[in-house]
Amino acid sequence: MTIKVPQKLVHEFRINQDMVDSFARLTGDFNSMHTNIEVARKSRFRRTIVHGMLPFSFLAILQREFADQLVVFKELSGHFNKPAFIDDEILLELKISADSESSYKIAGNWRKKGSNELIMMAKGQFTLEEKPDPAVTMPQRKETTRDCLLLAATSENNYLIEDIDNQKESFAFEMTEALIGDYVASVLNQSQDESIDVELSPNLVGVLMFSTMVGMRLPGRYATFTRFKVSYESNLELDQPYVLESSPANVSVSAEHIKANATITSSGESLANGSYEVIVNSPPRTMPSCLEIRNSSMDFGLQGKVALVTGSSRGIGETAAKFLAMHGVKTVVNYHRGKTDAENIVNEIVSAGGTAIAVPCDLTNESQVAEMMTVINERFGDIDILVNNAVRDFTPRDVLELEWADFLQEMEVAVKGMHECCKAVIPAFKKNGHGKIINLSSIAVATPVSGQSRYITSKSAVEGYTKSLAVELAANNVQVNLVVPNMAETDLISVMPALFREKLAAERVSKRHIQPIEVAQAILYLASSWSNAMTGQKIVLNLGEPPFA
Repeated sequence: MTIKVPQKLVHEFRINQDMVDSFARLTGDFNSMHTNIEVARKSRFRRTIVHGMLPFSFLAILQREFADQLVVFKELSGHFNKPAFIDDEILLELKISADSESSYKIAGNWRKKGSNELIMMAKGQFTLEEKPDPAVTMPQRKETTRDCLLLAATSENNYLIEDIDNQKESFAFEMTEALIGDYVASVLNQSQDESIDVELSPNLVGVLMFSTMVGMRLPGRYATFTRFKVSYESNLELDQPYVLESSPANVSVSAEHIKANATITSSGESLANGSYEVIVNSPPRTMPSCLEIRNSSMDFGLQGKVALVTGSSRGIGETAAKFLAMHGVKTVVNYHRGKTDAENIVNEIVSAGGTAIAVPCDLTNESQVAEMMTVINERFGDIDILVNNAVRDFTPRDVLELEWADFLQEMEVAVKGMHECCKAVIPAFKKNGHGKIINLSSIAVATPVSGQSRYITSKSAVEGYTKSLAVELAANNVQVNLVVPNMAETDLISVMPALFREKLAAERVSKRHIQPIEVAQAILYLASSWSNAMTGQKIVLNLGEPPFA
């Protein structure tokens, strides 16, 4: 008898939630990635995914083409390319070719309808066998109340890639006519306008049980099924108990990948051999508890640290020195000419329970910088925090009045002084494996004002230096950042008439200028452990005005 074999089959179906629920119930594969949104939403897919073997099981449509024969799969292999999701419309295309007089090859692609996105590929080999004569009395089938192919319920393992090397897993399953009919009705027919009247090949069902092995046993919860291959030596039958056994053949911890061997046996006899490959995903990262946060992350990590604040006998530097000291920092108040002011600041800090010393230094003088560092080391030890705040002045001058020497005078303090201090502290930062450098710039660099070319030029150099140094010291766990305030209420702007300053404030969106304590708060943040993850960055105190990030 000549059997007409189609060369190509096309089938469309939509996956719905009932199909997924039924697949899980019948196969026992309740892997959390398919059934638990609370787990799945923390995965790379952000939602539950469809069992890869569910669309694969639509290979059963092949049986519709052979009314008088049974399709018996002998070899099947597949590659899962991307996951399918609930409500996906799938287009299955099968190509069929003769392998010999009695066997045939198949190759199939499963794609998302519309986008043509490839879900999986599979190939295999099948034979056709004559259906039993309905006139012949068939053996009495077992009656069962089971609604699952598994003979005993199985739990979901949660092996990590490091745990898998020597693990072996197995479970028993048995196919019955009722369960096969249940699968056809609740999975294959769920997405159809008209029912698929097929007999599901037991050998195909045996392959579907690989889903349960991967999703529940080896490796379990964290599995992403990628490939499988099965060859049958003998056919599976209904009402016979079988055991699916699995053990790892190759484990790559670095790639988080395993290849496992699998065997279907009956009474110790091997009926099918195969393998599968899986990505073992890392478990979702556990976020810190409130108790952990309270115990380890609330403190600024500043207690007992040593900070040098240059130019801190007045203005922003003074406020920053006091603010750091009130947070447990041993503070060095540096001054050039303001000895009395610096000593008064130190006395105030000490009276308030803090620790501070005043140290004079002309930052443009290398030997004086070295002497200052010696004094600090003798009193407090290594410096942990350097705040480069010193600046010469903010007196406006027309660019045509300026000589190159005028620019150099400003650069000597703002850039050379900063560099000399950085050179002095970096060796200890590297030795100790940590350090903080906070440099002060100005919003005028991004939004220039007339008459300030000296000041803006020097602060522009400070910003470039900061970014470069941040890159250079990142590997040493040293953070280098900038605080960039808008105009602040300090004596640096006392060169402006009071009425003019008030007029400027009134014209602002916020109707005010920056307060020194606000700059000090930004400095403290950058000095603290809270800013350990940022370097080469700016904190811009812009009062709602440009520049915007």
